[in-house]
Amino acid sequence: MKYLAKKEVVFKREYYLDLLDKNTNSFKAGAGKNIALLGSRKSGKTAIIKEHLKNAKDVVPVYIDLEKISLNPENFSVELIGNVAYNFLKKPLKEYKKFLLLENLLKAENELKSKNAFSLIKAVENELLKIKPDQKLLVESAFDFAERLGKDSGRKFIIALDNFENLLDLNNFSQIRDILSVINFEAENARYIAASSAIRESLASLKNFECYEIKNLEKKEAIELAESIIGKDNASEEIWALGQGHPLITILISKRYNEIKDAKKSFLIELLQKNNPIYNYCNDSLNYYYNRARGQTLLKIILKVVANDELRLSEIAKKIYRSAPVTKSIIERLMDVDVIHKKGNKFYFTDNVLRLWIKLTSMGYEFDELPDDKILDEAVKEL
Repeated sequence: MKYLAKKEVVFKREYYLDLLDKNTNSFKAGAGKNIALLGSRKSGKTAIIKEHLKNAKDVVPVYIDLEKISLNPENFSVELIGNVAYNFLKKPLKEYKKFLLLENLLKAENELKSKNAFSLIKAVENELLKIKPDQKLLVESAFDFAERLGKDSGRKFIIALDNFENLLDLNNFSQIRDILSVINFEAENARYIAASSAIRESLASLKNFECYEIKNLEKKEAIELAESIIGKDNASEEIWALGQGHPLITILISKRYNEIKDAKKSFLIELLQKNNPIYNYCNDSLNYYYNRARGQTLLKIILKVVANDELRLSEIAKKIYRSAPVTKSIIERLMDVDVIHKKGNKFYFTDNVLRLWIKLTSMGYEFDELPDDKILDEAVKEL
């Protein structure tokens, strides 16, 4: 396994790259499948996909971050077509924004050299001129654009849908009951790669995909990654234990370790000092889970309880002063969004770093400035 560290966290995970490469080669030969990479936040899904698309040959790679594209049917249809056309024509980055406007797409007929594909741009224009456009038709046209363009040009498209769970927001519009039923996943000239941190939700939705869950690094791999930053050092094993093999956490602890030569204190400084990367990772993760679950007040209380103790349902219910059925219902919401899992008859955090962050910040260990050794020594005892 190879790793490459830069200012941004970039690391190669050869198994998944090989998997995507083999699938793309099969697709070029007339086969290939839709692939989904599922895993915890910041586990490397985006880096893997971008690395694959960068090296993919004889296909048109299209990367779409569904956290950044508009998710109402009208704008979505224009922006999806625009992304496909932009990548097909290999335009420079400075021209990308032009392809997000319908007026500019309507000028691209001669460049696209595909009457069938361009007819879909005209269909979108016609719908958008209506007082009440057919939202399903708009989205269907947008997803069909790559297939038609591929058929006329003899090219094949690999379309990566990152943060895939956001696509399901289109189901909130009355004319679209099931967004996935609108997409032709059996198209001859377009295949999809989906990436998502919403593991359970994606597994339930992506019936037309082969799903692979990206796990944290094995001990040997995490130590190798740490040593690529700190050199040969006994602390690499401790860094693995603290980060639980999470690539991003391993990298951040290692970088801090180079400064203070204490693995646990390095971890706590990154975890508990505001605006440090691991602190921000945990804060963003918590907001991500809250935004995908209902009933935030009791969710927060339950997460605090589970962060401090591994408990049975009846024990959690007693601590939050609710009945077991009510507590069970709330915990199931947390399990549905992958933040809590059940092992035996007890409940645990899926992400141990997030658990420690909630536990320690709820105890007051949250710093605006670099804490002194005395405070860090106190916090170490809570690990």
